[in-house]
Amino acid sequence: MLSIRRILWPTDFSKGADRAFPHAAALASWHEAELHVLNVTEERSGGASADDVPIPESTLSELLSVDGDPPPHVDLNALTLVQEQREHESPPEAIVGYAEEQAIDLIVAGTRGRRGLQRLLIGSVAEEVLRTAPCPVLTVRGEGDDAPAWAVRNILVPVDFSDASLEALRHAKELALTYGAQITLLHAVEEVIYPSAYGVEPANLPGAQVIERVEESLADLARTEIGYEHVTVEAKIGYAPSTILDYAETNEVDLFAIATHGRTGLERMLLGSVAERVLRRAPAPVFTVKSFGKSLLPASDDS
Repeated sequence: MLSIRRILWPTDFSKGADRAFPHAAALASWHEAELHVLNVTEERSGGASADDVPIPESTLSELLSVDGDPPPHVDLNALTLVQEQREHESPPEAIVGYAEEQAIDLIVAGTRGRRGLQRLLIGSVAEEVLRTAPCPVLTVRGEGDDAPAWAVRNILVPVDFSDASLEALRHAKELALTYGAQITLLHAVEEVIYPSAYGVEPANLPGAQVIERVEESLADLARTEIGYEHVTVEAKIGYAPSTILDYAETNEVDLFAIATHGRTGLERMLLGSVAERVLRRAPAPVFTVKSFGKSLLPASDDS
């Protein structure tokens, strides 16, 4: 099981934040973790409002049922809740600062994606938190067809055989044990086509033999890193972000586990082009593991 002691649920009382709450509460219950509730206001108007923290238990109970029945195992009275409201000109900075101060292990945040747009945005606050958070982040879309927080049955892990994607896979293994889910490992074999101006003969396009070899490598990875039978492997030809998203659209995917390839020391920490495109259009929640961030793996598995 993942080592999670403190979970942060930042809320601006939007639909996206509301839909993220059952996921945060379910994970806090499973891991017996503290659940931190943070509301950041850019500007405080005179007098208190109905939305001020602390949020009444009755409201939190309603949020548990935002997508239907509440998680059957979550008892709000048994959770350790820490609620705080802060003023800050930059909500992302406040959220990340709070996560650093409180040694948060996981941030569960709502996004503001919309259907019907060619480029679905996850919202500036969520995106900046993803770029700079010191720990993994679980993002939940404000609108989507994702499964209830406790009913994750298939976790999709895009694998490019990098160290970062292996770290995401190891986290996915523990998430699968938590949810009782199966894992699908997916690798996109991208075509290499040179413009004619290069004066280079077209490269041989990957065929059945390449797909077979890649799936054998994925199967070996599944055996060594996961070691149980509830794993499927897929290799497909195509541009990685499109391949991942197309697979999710045509198969039942309840959760993505993906790695970023950012680097420390940059003013604007990069998520990596594949992770960024998947995060913006994923039809289900995305568990993002930072290449340079905190690991939630049990001590014996942490590398």
